[in-house]
Amino acid sequence: MKRTLIYFLFLLSGNCFLSNAQVGIQTSNPQGVFNIDAAKDNPATGAPSVAQQANDVAVTANGNMGIGITAPTNKLHVNATDPLRLQGVGAGNTTTDPLLVLDGSGVVKSIGTLGALSIPNPAVFRLETAQANFLQAQGAGGSQVVPMSMIKNSIPGMTYNAGTSTITFPAGTYQITFVYEASHNATGCTISSYFVDFPLNATTSRIHNTGAHSEGALSNHGGTITYATTLPANRNWTISLGRGQSGNCSGAGMSLAATSTQVLVFRIGD
Repeated sequence: MKRTLIYFLFLLSGNCFLSNAQVGIQTSNPQGVFNIDAAKDNPATGAPSVAQQANDVAVTANGNMGIGITAPTNKLHVNATDPLRLQGVGAGNTTTDPLLVLDGSGVVKSIGTLGALSIPNPAVFRLETAQANFLQAQGAGGSQVVPMSMIKNSIPGMTYNAGTSTITFPAGTYQITFVYEASHNATGCTISSYFVDFPLNATTSRIHNTGAHSEGALSNHGGTITYATTLPANRNWTISLGRGQSGNCSGAGMSLAATSTQVLVFRIGD
């Protein structure tokens, strides 16, 4: 056993140096209590240059560890080009997981969740098939479900029932925009009025949009209705468009256009 230990120390003697409770591997001039000079290019005295430190690992007396730097200022201080690679990291939760950022000196810090920062998460719904004679059976104040498809959803916890055109929201603050494009070939139809009953807590808030247009087969008319609201968790909302009170269009002939009729939902915070 004694011979084995002596032989092992003999093998290390050309690369490991002990001095004043400092350990240097491939250097006789350790920087700090422990210093590995991978390229064996550090000077015999004095501090190594930036280029020489690039292949070093060092631990200082206060417990800081440096990679690519021999005088680390943090518990782990890495100095390199593209210094960090994490492979196999699992997916996070944008609602509850905090974000990491770098300050001006490269120190990693947390700045809260996406929800706390009010960074919008979008969801997009679109009418794929034109709806002929839309709202024909509805008088002023009546509404009809719009059978939309969900094109994109990046809001965690939001679900959509395409069979009933119903969105189920997670708790949060939202901006909802209903975009429509329609035509109405009816005599005297020159003012179209629509409304959307947007969700608000356990009730709804009715927002109108009225626009003038020409009479006849080419009387295309469109608009945008936008509303901001704060909702509790699991609030359901069915996508519908209603006939407003201030228009003069009624009866058959109204066509709700496909693709250009959409609902845009943005979750803008908690």
